[in-house]
Amino acid sequence: MKRTTIAGIVIGSALLVGCNTSTTSPPDQQMNQLLSVNTFTLAPSDHYNVEREYVGMVQAGQQANLGAELGGKVARILADVGDDVKAGDPLLILDTQLLITQADELRAQQSQITAQLDLVEANLKRQNSLKKKGFSADSEIDALNSQRNALRANYRQLTASLAANQLRQEKSTVYAPYDGTISARHVSKGDVINVSAPTLTLLASTSREAHIGIPAKQLAKLITHSDWQLRVGTNSYPVTLLNPGARVDSGSRTVKLRFSLPENAEVIDGQLAYLLFSDVHDKPGYWIPLSAMTDGLRGVWNVFVMSDEDNLHVVERRSIQVLHANAEYAYVTGALTPGERLISGGLHRLVPGQAVQPVKKLPLPLKTHDEAVL
Repeated sequence: MKRTTIAGIVIGSALLVGCNTSTTSPPDQQMNQLLSVNTFTLAPSDHYNVEREYVGMVQAGQQANLGAELGGKVARILADVGDDVKAGDPLLILDTQLLITQADELRAQQSQITAQLDLVEANLKRQNSLKKKGFSADSEIDALNSQRNALRANYRQLTASLAANQLRQEKSTVYAPYDGTISARHVSKGDVINVSAPTLTLLASTSREAHIGIPAKQLAKLITHSDWQLRVGTNSYPVTLLNPGARVDSGSRTVKLRFSLPENAEVIDGQLAYLLFSDVHDKPGYWIPLSAMTDGLRGVWNVFVMSDEDNLHVVERRSIQVLHANAEYAYVTGALTPGERLISGGLHRLVPGQAVQPVKKLPLPLKTHDEAVL
């Protein structure tokens, strides 16, 4: 009986101690039970940059579809696609057999006229000798002079025809008008081509350009820019603007700008070129990480700010407007104040009015103020 009484006293004391422990806890233990959040301090900015890229194409400064000035059959092709040529190099030759035959015929006619002129000259000499003796009439001498003048005119005509024939033979060869590279061949040996039909396409090896299309609304900003950079492949080159744009293209609805590439640029005609342009927007706001944003009602974006109330850190909801965003950060404006502490993540666990415990203040990377890739 005595052991039972002692056991009951011990059990009752233990229950009493347990009740006192559950109802009372020190303040430090209460703080440890608060949700921990990461924060950073808002830093204002008066502008934001958007790095834009406008695409275009590399083109040769000169591009010629070379054609023969005469029609005929292609006899020889001296250059092919990819060949580098110099100004004046022969590229293609037409068959000139008919022209050579015609030239021989013209020379034969000249020889015939020369023989006739010799005969007329001999008759004139004879008639002039007889005239001195009184045995020749003036009419015969006049007829011989007229015949001689006609033969001389025919000879000059044949000389001109022979020169034209020689010129046609020379123009049967297509020459390179400037230094460049053959980019296309449109005919083969044995083809019969018409006058001015394209035979080879020649791209100039100097004065290469890039043609870039930009929106018309950006033209005013772009033409005042001076430090131009163009990216072709993995290389970037400083370029010079050649013209400010003349009209809006009906197909792409862009204004085409021409840029001159450096002579040492390793580019190929037809490569894509990207114009790099830093578009500055003078608008005050703040750079914040995307993880600090949560969507609200009717498409409104919200952030959670940590404020101090009664020695506690309490969550407040603020509405913001997103002006620009990239893969990591957003430039926003709204009900925010410089120096406030913004909660940077874990927003799905928070509600307005909730007390939280900040872990540390995270500095926002400075690069976001200058780098915002569209």
